[in-house]
Amino acid sequence: MTTREELIDGFRTVIREAKRVSSGFSTDDWALPVHDEEGWNRKQIYCHIAATAEIAPGFLGSLAQGSADQNPMDNFDINGFNAQMVAAREALSPQDLINNLTGSYDKLIEFAQGMPQEQLDSRRNFGLLQGGTVADVMDSVLILHGIAHIYSAGGNAA
Repeated sequence: MTTREELIDGFRTVIREAKRVSSGFSTDDWALPVHDEEGWNRKQIYCHIAATAEIAPGFLGSLAQGSADQNPMDNFDINGFNAQMVAAREALSPQDLINNLTGSYDKLIEFAQGMPQEQLDSRRNFGLLQGGTVADVMDSVLILHGIAHIYSAGGNAA
């Protein structure tokens, strides 16, 4: 079970690694396609990470207060949703995108600090994660998923 402290440390790790990995990108490097399942370039991957973090507090609050039997990912068009969220950020400059990502994860830190323990520990279904805690969902979707995309963007340019 993921703890509050692990979430906060993980969110800080995402910020640190996003900055570290992207610090070596030239202006042209942001447009490089990446061998990623969505077919995104580096900038689009960072847009996706920032967007996911930005909407997470509202979504997670609803998840924690929702029914343990439901799965919010059932009948949800994740590809369409991701495309909209990425498109909404693509016009940002690389620095503004990093600032957006950092600000969104800073807000997640505040959110995790203030979330009642019983909500963090409540068991929910989310996609393939069945019966995990809300904290586990946060770890999977916001930390592990984010780090995987960051490393993919940093090391696998086509």
